[in-house]
Amino acid sequence: MSLNRDISNERCVVVFTCRGKERMMRERGSQAWRIDAARASKCQYLICVQNRNETWGQPSAPHKHAFLIARISRVEEVGDEGRHAIKFNSCADINVPNSWGGNRNPVAYGRLGDFGINTEEDIEDLSFTRLGTSLYLSETGEMSDMGDAEFILSEGDDYEAAAAASSDEQTSCSGQSVQDRAGISFDEARQGLSVRYGVRPEQIEILVRA
Repeated sequence: MSLNRDISNERCVVVFTCRGKERMMRERGSQAWRIDAARASKCQYLICVQNRNETWGQPSAPHKHAFLIARISRVEEVGDEGRHAIKFNSCADINVPNSWGGNRNPVAYGRLGDFGINTEEDIEDLSFTRLGTSLYLSETGEMSDMGDAEFILSEGDDYEAAAAASSDEQTSCSGQSVQDRAGISFDEARQGLSVRYGVRPEQIEILVRA
């Protein structure tokens, strides 16, 4: 079977998280998000972008780098605030810099092509690690497979961290003169807007009026 099928337009959930790879693997997913569970469940993949504004999540990648792609197994409600966990059963390392545009909302919807994943062959080339299954002893004395296992709800709020990161960036920019600010390039602006609005960078046209 050919692996050249174009999947660049396949939608994915993108999160800006303080949690590192090892922590999310221990917690068996990414949490705890204010999302439309039905919409998120339609996506097969989760992309995690690192936020190093806080250290409580044991971050493992450079700031704003997309560092992990995971196959979503299900989306489930956790806690008592209407938030959801995005559970996954396998994940792989990626390394895509400048993958977050400063949005205060740490959840967005993008496309696999935004992260250099354009064909099924690109997916196959990634080294996915499958999370181990958990077993429990039934009343009959038999070992049974728990599959995804129970999700571990843990401390840490990525919404507060994303808002703080956004505020820090705005403060940093406002403290500089116009001459001192390098600003961002058109490519950087397109990349950020593509994540924010869920379109490909090449679909964004920027018009500058003098």
